[in-house]
Amino acid sequence: MPLEMAAKNSRHQKLPFRLGFKMTPLGRVAAFFIFLSALGSITVEIPIYQLFFGIVSLFGIAETVGWVYRPSLEVTGWLPSHAGEGDEITGSLKVTNKGYFPAYDIMTAFMVLPRGVEHLNPRDYLRELKSGETAHLPVRLRIGRRGEYLLPSLSVHSTFPLNLMRFGSARIRFPRITVFPKYTPLERLEVPVSRRFQNGGILVETRTGHPPEYVGNREYVSGEPVRRLDFRAWARVGKPVVREYQDEFCSRVALVLDTWISDRSRRRRRQGLAAVEAAVSLTAALAVHLRQTESIIDLFAAGPDLFLFQTASGDQLESDAVLEILAAVEATDHDPLEKVSPVIAESLESIASVICVFLDWDKTREEFVQLVQENGCHARVVLIRDHETLLPFPESEDLTRLSPKQVTSGTVGEL
Repeated sequence: MPLEMAAKNSRHQKLPFRLGFKMTPLGRVAAFFIFLSALGSITVEIPIYQLFFGIVSLFGIAETVGWVYRPSLEVTGWLPSHAGEGDEITGSLKVTNKGYFPAYDIMTAFMVLPRGVEHLNPRDYLRELKSGETAHLPVRLRIGRRGEYLLPSLSVHSTFPLNLMRFGSARIRFPRITVFPKYTPLERLEVPVSRRFQNGGILVETRTGHPPEYVGNREYVSGEPVRRLDFRAWARVGKPVVREYQDEFCSRVALVLDTWISDRSRRRRRQGLAAVEAAVSLTAALAVHLRQTESIIDLFAAGPDLFLFQTASGDQLESDAVLEILAAVEATDHDPLEKVSPVIAESLESIASVICVFLDWDKTREEFVQLVQENGCHARVVLIRDHETLLPFPESEDLTRLSPKQVTSGTVGEL
């Protein structure tokens, strides 16, 4: 049964394939003129039938010659696996002609691209590729929205002759592309970054290449590790002396991103989606700024799914992983803070500060901020919203309100 359905679907897909991808854009225009001229072929008194047979003959010539000279191509290539929102990315294809005849007019095309992805150079081509010859073709894309994209196969083919149809297609599939959210770097961030004790803090420091700080020498005490002995000082004072170090702990900051859209009306939902994008952008800017201060970042991204991630101080790869999480975060219609609160409460003992990026202000969020403060953490709240909140928002030094437009326009340089 499945095989019969697959064969039936294959037969049904032949015509859409030929009209949609087998034909080039010029070929589809020519096919449209065939349809129009066919209307005039009802009577021979109007010479439009001559146009009809002329275009049909061109397709016949293109099909015959193209089939004879269809190339046998071997294609390898690459595309960057990461990009920024709205940025242009460039990859390269290595095309080798494995056939006995020269290949002409070698071009590239994606059959169907995801929404927001644009192929910038579909008209670039290799005029001639002799037998056994290798050449390179660039592939340039622009992706207009953050997220993860699995692109369809890229077809490398010949449009010879007449550029009406594609022949001899070789295909290559690229890995998944992660598009980071667009953000404006922060110049200054007013958040206390105390050296509060945290479990495993010194292990994190050691892993990232930060040794304990040397503060001086003192007399040796029986049972101390031999590796701490300072033999030069011992020889100078005539008795065993050890080096003394002070353990340092990084500041640990929690970022809480809330993507809950509380308003259900169509107009307000559009505004909510714009606020979500602004909130993600601001959270990315906060994460990058905190990385520069060598803070440990705990990210709690609350959307349809709850994302939890902890970085090590100054680790570039793990900081990029934060941006990867932010690339995948989506809006939610259900309040996720009930899931976030218990998880964060377990970590508040070792967190110095909590920065909350909210889209609304209500009793749940107010109680969450109180919970953070009662556990001795500094709470900083940024509200992204341009209309009224469920409860009045008490703006103060630690509670800031911004509009989505302020964030996306790049005018927020300090917080």
